[in-house]
Amino acid sequence: MALETISDGAVDNFSDFDNRYLGQGIARNNLASLPIIDLSPFTKNGDPAERERVAQQVRQASIDIGFFYATGHGFSQAELDTLLSWGKRFFALPLTEKKKLQWNQGKGYVPPGGLNATPGSEKIVDVKERLYFAREYAMSASDHLSAYPPATHLWPDEAALPGFRDYVTNTLYRTNALTQKISWAIARGLGLDETYFETENGRFGDTMVFNYYPPLDPATLSSTQWNFSPHTDYGSFTIVAQDKLGGLQVRNSAGQWVDVVPIPGTLIVNIGDLIALQTNDLFTSNLHRVANFSGEERISVTFFVGPPATAEIKCIETCQSPDNPALYPPVNAEEYTQMLIEQYHRTGRPGIAVQTASRFQKRS
Repeated sequence: MALETISDGAVDNFSDFDNRYLGQGIARNNLASLPIIDLSPFTKNGDPAERERVAQQVRQASIDIGFFYATGHGFSQAELDTLLSWGKRFFALPLTEKKKLQWNQGKGYVPPGGLNATPGSEKIVDVKERLYFAREYAMSASDHLSAYPPATHLWPDEAALPGFRDYVTNTLYRTNALTQKISWAIARGLGLDETYFETENGRFGDTMVFNYYPPLDPATLSSTQWNFSPHTDYGSFTIVAQDKLGGLQVRNSAGQWVDVVPIPGTLIVNIGDLIALQTNDLFTSNLHRVANFSGEERISVTFFVGPPATAEIKCIETCQSPDNPALYPPVNAEEYTQMLIEQYHRTGRPGIAVQTASRFQKRS
């Protein structure tokens, strides 16, 4: 796969994009809201029939819109509220404290405008701040450290934010377990053994990110400016905890923007580019965006899930046939994601790969 992006920055005009994936023979339902799926048969070791039922729900949501609300994930609403409040407390620290964690080798603080923001420039950038943690893997006793290196995070001074490190560390550990269960549901929905992805590509890891979205003033915004410009996620799938304010939208199969209204007790799960590539575009890594017009500060926490850097991403056998050959040649997971991450930091807005854009392109 040629690794390139369609522009040096996010796409501004989506008039040529069409989520129906015309010509590929995939029927996608036009949803006005996201489905709600109870994951407890996977998180609580339910019987095979219940797991199959949930896997089919995950499959349909992944085909139709690539997003769903998850319940039965193991986190209480109080725990999610506490996690979000830690994010708000971090971003409220003085800039001097936040800059002590300046982004370095995939982790740390990213200020407004990205890493290369230029004061007074005409560059249109997203209006947000972020705090990244290093990739964490759920490891077993038989795993080799060379394949799953231990994470080294950047932490604020304990005196500046007492208790932050302990809470985040515990959350990372628990989310790793959830990540594995979601991957089982995705694999089963594709007619595969539940452990397919970790057997084929290696154990999934997740990168936790706190996102801070200040309220936007429409009177001062560029017509193409957002808290987070329209984009797809680059990895395998993403888990999102959002606060009560809303502002996240996803594009449905008719090209309409659907509000992802906060529902207490739920997490959001969405498919990323790597699984879209592996499923031959059966599962969609869909366009989504964030605009906070609530008048208050918005916080979310994302867990970007993906395989080890060495994983080869190629079309799954159950997603291709002589009449439906693989659309894309294999690609290295790290090369694909890093290309897009580097562009995001260079421009202050997310990039979109040529291959991803081609899935949304209108066809005559």
